[in-house]
Amino acid sequence: MSAPRLRLAPAERRQQIIDAARVLYSDRAYDDVSTAELAEAAGVARGLINHYFGDKRELFLEVMRGSILMPTQALPDYDGRTLEERARLTMDWILDAATTYGQAWVAASGAANLHGASDVQAVVDEADDRAARLVLDALGLPDSPHLRARLRPMAALTKAVCREWLQRKTYSRDEALDLLTDSVLLFVHDHAPTKELP
Repeated sequence: MSAPRLRLAPAERRQQIIDAARVLYSDRAYDDVSTAELAEAAGVARGLINHYFGDKRELFLEVMRGSILMPTQALPDYDGRTLEERARLTMDWILDAATTYGQAWVAASGAANLHGASDVQAVVDEADDRAARLVLDALGLPDSPHLRARLRPMAALTKAVCREWLQRKTYSRDEALDLLTDSVLLFVHDHAPTKELP
């Protein structure tokens, strides 16, 4: 006789499904995880996945959103710091976040390359734009379309560096920090835009 299922509020049940899916997707590709496995891992009937997310793809996208958006923990204190010091502190903060959110963040952040679909890329683009805004704010630079366009490519570099450091172990943390600090300063160097982007 199986134990009765615990009744949860809809938001809690939805989060329970997302959390279970995140574990499965942390080391397996999207195509290798079935809806039945997702339901079993979450301890719910398969129909609840469709009820809360529509289909398996939407659940995957929700897992990605939660995995690749940088956490909202407090940034370091930047009072009286130079641009170079702010850049190093910000990249250090991002590496701390990558350590905390580690493999799930690194694996999910590369999913657009693995799956290539436009809906996945849209989630990655949203996260990259948010990261660019966060870095501009941390550096004390204006949030302009031109500067965001300059910084969005930093997201791809940051993910690649974190994969080298966390998964392949080809960089030390200090090497990763040096590379990212130098790079973000290069991306914002001479930051007065020559023309405003639309």
